[in-house]
Amino acid sequence: MRAGIMVASLSLAVAVTPAGGIGMAALDNEQFCAAMSEIARLGKANVGTWLDRNTRDDGVEVVCRIRTVNYKRFVRSGPAAPDWRDRKQREWNSTACSSGLLREAIENGWIITTTITAPGIERVILIASCS
Repeated sequence: MRAGIMVASLSLAVAVTPAGGIGMAALDNEQFCAAMSEIARLGKANVGTWLDRNTRDDGVEVVCRIRTVNYKRFVRSGPAAPDWRDRKQREWNSTACSSGLLREAIENGWIITTTITAPGIERVILIASCS
């Protein structure tokens, strides 16, 4: 399951503001934790699914007590270029930060990571950073 699809199901965080308009409610850590935990549980059915020709979904891990969400991926081809890690970091930042909800979680102290496993490298852990 792609991160964007999983985050889309978190529409629970959208609330009606007191003025009657619709806007993002302040992030409720318990609600976010429960929703992400449910997404991780449901996503177990997709573990092992190839997202594209190079990337396999290895699941999502949620650790609420340390406010961490880790998307696990396996890629068939390891780093071929010296800037591979930097490129993957930029891609991960873009993925996480383009989601309004994940961006808000990051701004509220959640650590949104991806762990990439590839042949020829040890696991690489990337922490999303929005600027």
